[in-house]
Amino acid sequence: MKYIESGFSLEEFPGLGLLHHPLLGEVIIWRQHEFHTWWNSYESLMQHPLSRIFVNAFVDSFEINQTLSPTRGLFRKKKFHIEMDRVTAFLGWGRVDFDERRIIQSAHSLLSVALGQYAIETFEQNRYKGRWVEPRSQTVQLGLEMTTDLPPPQPHNPFPWSRSFVTSKSKRSQTIIENHGGCELRVEGERVVLIPLLALERFLSTCLPYAPESKDEWFNHQIESFSEFENLDKTTIKSISAMFLKSELPVYIIDNSSWDSYIEHYLVERGWGSIEIIEYDVSSLELNCSIQSGGNLPFTLGMICGMWERAHGRAYRINLSKKGQIFFIKIQSFLEYQNHE
Repeated sequence: MKYIESGFSLEEFPGLGLLHHPLLGEVIIWRQHEFHTWWNSYESLMQHPLSRIFVNAFVDSFEINQTLSPTRGLFRKKKFHIEMDRVTAFLGWGRVDFDERRIIQSAHSLLSVALGQYAIETFEQNRYKGRWVEPRSQTVQLGLEMTTDLPPPQPHNPFPWSRSFVTSKSKRSQTIIENHGGCELRVEGERVVLIPLLALERFLSTCLPYAPESKDEWFNHQIESFSEFENLDKTTIKSISAMFLKSELPVYIIDNSSWDSYIEHYLVERGWGSIEIIEYDVSSLELNCSIQSGGNLPFTLGMICGMWERAHGRAYRINLSKKGQIFFIKIQSFLEYQNHE
């Protein structure tokens, strides 16, 4: 079957670095290979197996937000598959083969399993415990066991940095997302996936008990409500910055104005958040900036930390404070900080 290649764009809130999809809500455009890199780093830092936790969090988030609707009546199967094709085309995670219970053209096994399990549960109106294998590249085979022990999922508690509503003005994003084969997305020729931010937040919230305790001096904050989330924040920031540093994306900083184009291209255009540069000292390399509240805050922090380290070739130290809905960030050389202590 041939699919006509097409493209679409998202609603952009440039002041927030936020991208919105009418079906999926707030999303991040994530390069496929960088999602692989991030997952490996994040799970390693957590020192705990997280695959099933990830899948369950995303399945529950889809169910709560009713990403797919159960169909009834004549042509039930046809109607559901039409809706499923629409969701598949927007996510770019692969295509679900219902008869064989497998996902082909998979972007990442965990994304594919979450999508496949949720779709089958919705169509068959049953809850399952899932397992999976990857018999070959880009193919994920599901093994689903019916269960009646799972209660309906409940919304997760928001983080202190979460945003409850958006008042900023929006526009159509200039980033064109190309659809290939009905289940792959590409931006500028590179395969990407759309990750719903609510599902990602739900996953982070389920990781809270597993975040390893540490007394790292590279992270400091003066926000009382952040205390119980400090270890989770550090792990997320560190994994995202490691992901950026393993990429080949360049960052050349000459003065204060140099940051703007990188923030626009690497963050704002892809839903990673927005950063306002307050001051940059070319001598000490200290960067002071601000970020508005939002679910992508830990990811925004990870990206700017990775960008700072890429630009200066030094380990970073971050200090975080909050006033109203604005977070203020100071990034400096960790070595310089230690030398002055």
